[in-house]
Amino acid sequence: MSFQEQERALFDLLFDRSLRAHFCKDATQALSPYDLGVEELADFQAIRPDALEIDAKMRRGFILTHICRAFPLSFSLVCSLDGGRDILKDLIDSEMVRANMLERSILFGTRLRELLLAYTFERAKEQTTSIAILEAELSMAMIASSLKKQVLDNSYEATDPAEFGADWSDKPIKLAAHVAAVIVPQPYADMKRLLCPVADTELWSHLAQNPPGRAQRRRVLENENRRIFFARARINQFSRCDPTVDFQTMELSDGFAPLFQHVDGHNSSDVILKQLAQAGADDKILSGVKEGFLKLLQNGMLDFSMPA
Repeated sequence: MSFQEQERALFDLLFDRSLRAHFCKDATQALSPYDLGVEELADFQAIRPDALEIDAKMRRGFILTHICRAFPLSFSLVCSLDGGRDILKDLIDSEMVRANMLERSILFGTRLRELLLAYTFERAKEQTTSIAILEAELSMAMIASSLKKQVLDNSYEATDPAEFGADWSDKPIKLAAHVAAVIVPQPYADMKRLLCPVADTELWSHLAQNPPGRAQRRRVLENENRRIFFARARINQFSRCDPTVDFQTMELSDGFAPLFQHVDGHNSSDVILKQLAQAGADDKILSGVKEGFLKLLQNGMLDFSMPA
């Protein structure tokens, strides 16, 4: 008997809604694509459709609870849309669950972005802002996954924020490892306060029963106070199976965003400031930019380039 093929069929029944619906109508026909003998097929006759639905719902809810922790704002915004909760539920399919655990959140976020690009929003601005928020959380999922991979591959080396002296502004700077820098429409903490009334670990359970309304969504998506949001992934608990990650974050005015095309490991902050001065920036602006770069270095968001 092919227990492996039975296992594959059962797995798909739990995470493929269309297959499950077909199975409940005609189990034999639904399982015909699987290499199952008569006795193996007979084992499936004992499965109660109602119990299968309960099991599938429970497993899907567990996975959504876990992924919601990586996308709290995105989940809240999508749940506020018509049919939004079903959009999230339908993303939990066989392909998603078979993905590597470290890649699952990235795959989820990537597929959700495609769905939001195709979704008909009431206002175009809501779509672009929702996707910008999703991009921010997807960037965080990516750096968290990268950091976890290093731990599991035994290639991780703990690093502290760069040490520097009075000549720090003369050294070429770059984004530090495992740091994401993205534009968000409002301060991230303010958006979480508006959209996420419970802890991330409890958020999906809350949203499934109490999705935000249209007014809450619009307060976030239509009132702009754009910031450049920095997140640095850090290991807070080592494990050979499932290391956990948290984030150190900070924000600056979105006026910093154009400067980061020059934060490439070749330019120092002094060089960038000189270019700003040549463009007509006054002393107050130059002082604020230099202070911003210093804060980023102190918080480990930037690092110095090593000499070639």
